Amino acid sequence: MARATPAVPGPRPDVLRAVRWLAVRVYPVALVLAVWQLAAGSKVFTAFTLPSPERVWDRAMTGWESGTLLEAVSITLSRILVSFALAVVVGVTLGLLMGRVRVVRLMARPIVSFFFPTPKVAVYPALVILFGLGTASKVAMGFAEAVFPILLATTAAASQVEPRMLWSAAGLGTSGTGILARVVLPASLPGILTGARVGLVGAITGVFVAELIVAADGLGHTMAIGYRTLSTADMYVAVVAISAIGFVFDRLFLVVRARLLFWSTEGHR
Repeated sequence: MARATPAVPGPRPDVLRAVRWLAVRVYPVALVLAVWQLAAGSKVFTAFTLPSPERVWDRAMTGWESGTLLEAVSITLSRILVSFALAVVVGVTLGLLMGRVRVVRLMARPIVSFFFPTPKVAVYPALVILFGLGTASKVAMGFAEAVFPILLATTAAASQVEPRMLWSAAGLGTSGTGILARVVLPASLPGILTGARVGLVGAITGVFVAELIVAADGLGHTMAIGYRTLSTADMYVAVVAISAIGFVFDRLFLVVRARLLFWSTEGHR
């Protein structure tokens, strides 16, 4: 009787999941680098207009070793975090009040409707005059870009809370402030976090643009100096650095969002 050939064990499911998780996240970066390398090596662009990834990497390592790149990244990061934190506090607080308190909604809606579609870069000169050339005006610009998505998303989510939840809380003797904090806020959390994710991108964009226009430090300043001195490799270092900051912040935000919304299907999207 012929002996049965032993089955070759296949890859473990957890290994396959890990490989798939890594591939999904590495693929976009690898694709961008491949397209960048092909474009830089073609005859369409010169080494001046589009430096190769290797040249940009060398310039980044030079800046990192000298400490200038690390300093620029840390300054821009601190401004982004402060502007985003302020936008979350103001946007969520005012959004909850606008969503549930009619008087606040009637008073604040005209102001929000006027300033929301206004290009924030158009008011940046006024912010410089008000707050000066230093960090405060950059934080104000990041705040202006971030607060409206958070505010509008919070207002919409708070206004759509199930009325029976509010009636039940009121029937148990919960105060108006308690209802906002214990009922409306948790029920609005998925919508708030969606707006906060958009607001985070706004904070990054606002701070970087502000540094690009008027600044003596930060990644925007690094890019501006590269442009003025025709050092295109330094320009691309700033672009890659701010893009990496945005990517990492967005991934971290999704992790935090999934933990906060563990009870909801929204947390796994």
